[in-house]
Amino acid sequence: MSRPDGGGDGQALPPGAAAGIPPGPARDGAAPPRAVIFDFDGVIADTEGLHFETFARVLEEEGIRISGADHDERFLGVNDREGFRRAFAEKGREVSAREVDLLVARKSAYYRTRLGEVRLFPGAAELVEGLHRRCLLAIASGGRGVEIDAVLRAHELRDRFLAILSADEVALSKPSPEPYLKALERLRGSPPGPASDLAARDCLVIEDSIFGIQAALAAGMRCLAIAHTFPREKLAAADRVVEKLSELSAEDLLGPTGRLPPSGDH
Repeated sequence: MSRPDGGGDGQALPPGAAAGIPPGPARDGAAPPRAVIFDFDGVIADTEGLHFETFARVLEEEGIRISGADHDERFLGVNDREGFRRAFAEKGREVSAREVDLLVARKSAYYRTRLGEVRLFPGAAELVEGLHRRCLLAIASGGRGVEIDAVLRAHELRDRFLAILSADEVALSKPSPEPYLKALERLRGSPPGPASDLAARDCLVIEDSIFGIQAALAAGMRCLAIAHTFPREKLAAADRVVEKLSELSAEDLLGPTGRLPPSGDH
């Protein structure tokens, strides 16, 4: 849920400028990624508006009002636990861990009643289908696991991902690298093939938020940003920025050849 200033001169950086490692196979001779880790909300699923509405509903029930601009500026990109803690702290109100858990559960209940409204972004299913045959796939999201699972199953994509890391399984929200580093740990232990040597530099993250980009780069991974949620100038810290997920293909990210070898020596 948050939206800090992306910095820079207002122009998207050329591929590889931020981390020195471009996200595609034909960029300065860099090796293609062996794993692609997706953020979920705002990248695969068009859910940011629904998250705002249900988050704001719970806050209003607690006497706290936020606008859409408030949400985008301060909360988009962090998980619900951190979002509720911040919202209460900004009003000078203390909230216990147990109370935060109850707020998150209430928001999740509201959200799940509206899961039928959720749509995937154009090109999302096609990209996932193209990638899963050739590299390891994971999700690292600030969303709840049950919500992510339900959407993926509704679109018959759940089994395409070897690992799903949700807000339920991390102590720290993005921009901490913890979600991406834990997703990497999961992929190292996932079939098919030996992936125990998978390194952060072998992973490409696809993100839509500033905090998500910061988390990916802090984890030592390459990052491709999608301007679904923010204007591309706000995403300039990423290695590459595109307007829409539908602009991407497996060949664009991995090259035209077959499945990548499991060895890290490339």
